[in-house]
Amino acid sequence: MAVVTVKQPILLERSGCPSCAGTSWQILLREPYEGPISSFLQQQYAGRARPGQLADSFYELVRCRECGLAYQRTVPGEQLLNEVYEEWIPPSERERLLRARDVYEPSYWAEQVHFLIEHLRRKPYEIRVLDFGMGWGEWANMARAFGCEVYGSELSVERLKYAHSIGIPTLDWQQIARHRFHFINTEQVFEHLLEPLATLRHLAGSLEPDGVIKISVPNSAGALRAVSRQGSFMALSAEHRMAVQPLEHVNCFEFRTLARLAARAGLEPVRPSLRLIYNSSSGWVSLRRALHLLARPIYRHWYPKSTFTYFVRSDRGSH
Repeated sequence: MAVVTVKQPILLERSGCPSCAGTSWQILLREPYEGPISSFLQQQYAGRARPGQLADSFYELVRCRECGLAYQRTVPGEQLLNEVYEEWIPPSERERLLRARDVYEPSYWAEQVHFLIEHLRRKPYEIRVLDFGMGWGEWANMARAFGCEVYGSELSVERLKYAHSIGIPTLDWQQIARHRFHFINTEQVFEHLLEPLATLRHLAGSLEPDGVIKISVPNSAGALRAVSRQGSFMALSAEHRMAVQPLEHVNCFEFRTLARLAARAGLEPVRPSLRLIYNSSSGWVSLRRALHLLARPIYRHWYPKSTFTYFVRSDRGSH
């Protein structure tokens, strides 16, 4: 009997908004992949991209008329998705990232872990943490160094192998549901997900009643304003192109749309204590660093319009 191979589509069209399932949208930007965007992809991925397979397709950025979320309506199919994250972004990127690492970044992870320990008012060894979309496990490794019980989750086979090599246990999608966590870390994850609401509901179901989930995604507000002015992807600044990047950043969040997504998953934003945040920070000797440390918590938490947000279960008062 002949084996029939079904060819998978390169791009998929989303039938509705990934946050509210609304089916009415406004087109913000529609451009062919062939041409300037193809050249951008080749440069962005250091010549490893194969944009020729997208020659007959369009980059479509739309805004949901019901909830306001901006998102890419055409997204990578399974084959292209694996190609982008396993080949266009190769395992060797870890070495490049380490060389480019800011000296303060590890201390920033430490500040976050220190804060969550104080916020939860538990001993580190009592805190179960999941780093969802853990990348190369750097945040997870920091939480483990503080003494937390740490698990990671990743799709990349190479990153999973690396996590195992440094002793970080990992969980797949089904295993996550069998655990309960006091804290779930998601750093630069939800902008990449084809089904962000389903994912967030799954994670929220694994939170302890007093648990916290952190979502940090690029803030697309400025990029979306620039799109309306410029009318062209390549006319955007490098920072704004990153926020709406084809194939990768398929969900373009602002604070209001991130909060609406969380509400549909049974979560609500929580304003953390500035005292605890400042108490957890370090690096005050450097004047430039001190000014940054002073301003960032106020911007993120006292006047919370950023897309670095802590969420708690909205039903926590019933427990």
